Amino acid sequence: MDDLIREAKEKLIVSPEVAREYEEKRDLMLDFVNQEMSKRPDIIKLIGGNPLQMMYDNHRNHVNFMINVFKYSLFEMLVRIIPWVYKSYHNHDFSYDYFPIELETWKKATNKFLQKNFAKEINKTYDWMIEKHPIMIELSQSQSSFVIPLEEEWKAKKDRFLSFLLEADFDSAVNFSNRFIKSLEDIENFYLKIVQPALYDVGNLWETGKISVAEEHLATAIVGRVMANIYSKFPKTKRKAKAVVSSSPNEYHELGGRIVADLLEMNGWDVYYLGANVPVQDLIKLVNKTNPKIVAISVTMPFNIEKAAELIKKVKDIKTAKPKIIVGGIAFNLLPDIYKQIGADFWAPDAKKAVEIASQFKN
Repeated sequence: MDDLIREAKEKLIVSPEVAREYEEKRDLMLDFVNQEMSKRPDIIKLIGGNPLQMMYDNHRNHVNFMINVFKYSLFEMLVRIIPWVYKSYHNHDFSYDYFPIELETWKKATNKFLQKNFAKEINKTYDWMIEKHPIMIELSQSQSSFVIPLEEEWKAKKDRFLSFLLEADFDSAVNFSNRFIKSLEDIENFYLKIVQPALYDVGNLWETGKISVAEEHLATAIVGRVMANIYSKFPKTKRKAKAVVSSSPNEYHELGGRIVADLLEMNGWDVYYLGANVPVQDLIKLVNKTNPKIVAISVTMPFNIEKAAELIKKVKDIKTAKPKIIVGGIAFNLLPDIYKQIGADFWAPDAKKAVEIASQFKN
């Protein structure tokens, strides 16, 4: 992995103007790749009998992610993400042969829609990815799932809670939380040492094909209902410092941000929690109206870093409010320094750290 990262950083260079044209022609290239791939006579075999929509989703995620890679030179993230993509889709019955065929089709799209010299520059990256295909298969097969390390006592509690999520047993899950939580410190521990690790496990089970998308969504929904029940236990104190917490546009994972919002509120903040995929202009209007001291943005999927960057720029352009911007989520944990490139003031590796950072600006 380290050798691949070094090689990618040395060999794969895309100029800003080329990255801009790739971004501008995104929709044209995406439609072309979808059409070319869907009309292949072997496509059902290549995608393992899955609906074509699953392939279309992958193509949309691909182009959005590559925009981030080219725009911010995130070639280290590219190398780290490819084995995960291989692993996730192969565990859902996609053939390994699908990936080089898909990449060749993206090359055709760049040749069709980009200036000739621009396409040549972009296709150096696609050629490199195709060349490394056998290595990426090996890496995907040896890649371990991402888990939050826990002491045995907490691991047992997390596993118990996880079992309720997988059994879709809301009553047991909420009863478990009620028995566990006796103080504000218990709420923080429940979120950080039980809920968050359990959700990572749910994601890993989906990646390995052991649960369906519906089961993953059901588990997440149960966690949301449990957290809503816990919210009633929060102390009702007078709060002055304001914070806006939101997932980035196009980001549909919201529980990480919700944990941050709850912990901030417990810490005495007046929190405006917006949830997932909030339109940029609506968020800007709220920041203008409330004049918060911090804006916290959560990004799970790496292809949404660009969306977060666009949002941060618009927040920074506001003349009536100058909040500090904190970013977090798995996307930033992969490359912690990227927050500087997109204009954020701070990066928090977890919700507890986010609260610690925010506390500097509370008064």
